[in-house]
Amino acid sequence: MTTVTAPSRSAFSSPPITETRGGLRLSAGTTQRRPWQVGLGIALVLVCAAIAGAVFQSSAKRVSVVIAAKTLPAGTVLTPSDLGTASIPASGNITAMSATGSSVLVGQQLDTPVYAGQVMVKQMLSVGPQLASGDQVVGMLMKGDQMPSVPLVAGDTVQVIAVPQPGQGSTVGGAIGSTLVASATVFAVGPAPTDQSQYQASVSLEVPGADASTITSYAAADQVGLALISEGGR
Repeated sequence: MTTVTAPSRSAFSSPPITETRGGLRLSAGTTQRRPWQVGLGIALVLVCAAIAGAVFQSSAKRVSVVIAAKTLPAGTVLTPSDLGTASIPASGNITAMSATGSSVLVGQQLDTPVYAGQVMVKQMLSVGPQLASGDQVVGMLMKGDQMPSVPLVAGDTVQVIAVPQPGQGSTVGGAIGSTLVASATVFAVGPAPTDQSQYQASVSLEVPGADASTITSYAAADQVGLALISEGGR
């Protein structure tokens, strides 16, 4: 008996389905992606996520700085009530003063006016002598015999004395040699104006506000003398 074996059939695979639309042949066959393309896509996703995270963290990081609590004129001696704090985005270009060091501003004098809410920077502070609370600065032209022979400089402490003008036996309102201010600080010293050749120097003194008008009157009458008490600027 003879057995006839049917030839084995290979696995059936249908050909790609094609469709013609408008003269164009469209294939429904699948396209396989290569492994390196998949890896590149994943890498790009991870890089974008890292950049987004860094940007978010940078924008979220903030620092606390000192601001002016109110509008202040130039010359103001700062007090705690003049200052406040605010939170601003962190930046490598920030020159503002950190809120943790706000105490160093108290007692400092403003060189420029500031407005409420303005961020405080060191450049706003005066680099010259600072006025004590309640003090004022008065100016006077001085002759050589009205000052000590030692040159005066800013920071020196002097006694302000009532002196008569040459040929006069009295002063504008007090006895000759009476003390007008027992201790005043030299705020600034400069040359006398060129059209005032009889004077040797222009002197500005920091004095108590209550004595400012009296000293100004004596200075206008050319009846002020200065005696050096201590050298504070040398």
